Amino acid sequence: MIAIAASDARRAGESSGACASAAAIGTGSLFELLCDSTRRRILALLLEHREICVCRLVGALELQQPKVSRHLAAMREAGLLVSRRKGTWILYRFDPQVPGWAMRVIAMMGEGARGEPDHATDSERLSRLALCGENEFR
Repeated sequence: MIAIAASDARRAGESSGACASAAAIGTGSLFELLCDSTRRRILALLLEHREICVCRLVGALELQQPKVSRHLAAMREAGLLVSRRKGTWILYRFDPQVPGWAMRVIAMMGEGARGEPDHATDSERLSRLALCGENEFR
C-alpha cells in the first residue's frame, strides 16, 4: 500500500526522487509499517543508534541484503527514515521531520522491544560489527 501511494504521487507530478513528507505520515501508514517484525527490529536498533549502515543492519539481523533494503526503502518512502551515502555505504536514520506523536509511538514500541530476545541478540550482533562511518553523523 505504501509503495502504491508513492507511485501514485509520482504520477501526479512529483519528481521520481520525491518521498512522502515525514510531517504527513498518518496513523494508518505508521501502524502498517510497524506490522512487520523486520521493520520493528530495524526501528528498535535505530532508536539506540543515531545512524546505521545497511551492511551492519544485514549483519545484526542476519537477513539477506535485498530484504533489509526493501524494508528500509518502504520506511524511507513513507517519510519515516532518511538515507545518505558515504563512500560505498548507505546510512539510515530517522527523518528529523517525523512528527512527535509518531516518534513517541516508535519509542514505546522500542521500549517493549528491549524486553524481547530478538532485540538483545540483534543489539549484541550490531555491537560486534565494525562501524561504516556512522560515528561521523552530520
